Amino acid sequence: MSGPSYAADLEAPRREALRAELCGKLSPHYCPWLHLAFPSLVGIGLIVAAIWLIQDLRPLELLLIPIVWVVSNATEWRVHRDVLHKRQRLLEVIFDRHTPEHHGIYVEHDMAIRSTKEFALVLIPAYGILLIFLQTFPFTAALWLLGYHNLSALFVVTTMFYVVSYEWLHLSYHMPPDSFVGRMRIIRAMKKHHARHHRPELMQKWNFNVNVPLWDWVRGTIHRDPADEVRAAS
Repeated sequence: MSGPSYAADLEAPRREALRAELCGKLSPHYCPWLHLAFPSLVGIGLIVAAIWLIQDLRPLELLLIPIVWVVSNATEWRVHRDVLHKRQRLLEVIFDRHTPEHHGIYVEHDMAIRSTKEFALVLIPAYGILLIFLQTFPFTAALWLLGYHNLSALFVVTTMFYVVSYEWLHLSYHMPPDSFVGRMRIIRAMKKHHARHHRPELMQKWNFNVNVPLWDWVRGTIHRDPADEVRAAS
């Protein structure tokens, strides 16, 4: 055994101790499936409500969807790099939850949760989707007040879809590889990008997108493993 996997294995007892400590701090009333369902239902509910408000949609208005998606992807990249992996004043709790805790437990060769209780260690807080909606609401309101009602609705549809897809994808990358989700070919393929980010020596500089790694590609932060290139050439 060599390379980062060996180093990570030496840390396995410490990682398991941290896992037990954090799971032990969870409320006895914590419900993993409610934690997943609440933001999912809120996000889907807002999407449905926004679609219901759309009237006389013009094809040109649909261009807002890819624009907002790309901005969301860039925002995810920036927040992941500069908030989740750099301690910022007033945002220390977010940093601690992500870097010392989430990355302290899950490493490239051992990404899987052990039980559904660990949803708490992977998903953003259940109320997070409401905070994101409130943070983006000024843009939603501005478009609406300016008379661009369809654009306002499409903005909500796209941002909420991005958040929900982020949550589902991130959780899927941390599901056991022999689970129904873990066996999906598309998840196995997409997981490689995120798993490499969980290599301790790479997490500060590489593979910040959990969703489609578009902005990682734009910013040149996709880590290329020489071993992968050798296999691709052979």
